[in-house]
Amino acid sequence: MTTTALRRLAASAAAAVVAVTTLSTAAAPAAPVAENTFFQLYVVRDADDTAVEDHFLTCNPNGGSHPDPDGACAALAAADGDINRLAGAPHLRCPHIEDPVTVTAYGDWNGQQVTWQKSFPDICQLQRATTPVF
Repeated sequence: MTTTALRRLAASAAAAVVAVTTLSTAAAPAAPVAENTFFQLYVVRDADDTAVEDHFLTCNPNGGSHPDPDGACAALAAADGDINRLAGAPHLRCPHIEDPVTVTAYGDWNGQQVTWQKSFPDICQLQRATTPVF
């Protein structure tokens, strides 16, 4: 076998291993969400303490004043209610615009009280980390 043929064979084998590994490590289905799970979500601009967003989100049933309750509840379910584990939108490219915001979430996730707060350099960085919840 030539070196080129061996390289092609090795590349094909590696691709097969990646495909099988990807299929076997796919995320497990999200745990069911208890009825009447809810969050109050706030985004406040630090410079002048003005509210940028203020939404109420319910899951199971999905609703409230949130603009995308289905997406937000699905994202929270995938993270088992842990806002720090949200997938967000890591591909989102953010310009460097210094306009800090502080976000707060409090509520109930599957019977557990949740209080979470974090600051971000700007709205884009917030969305990158937490979309579609914030």
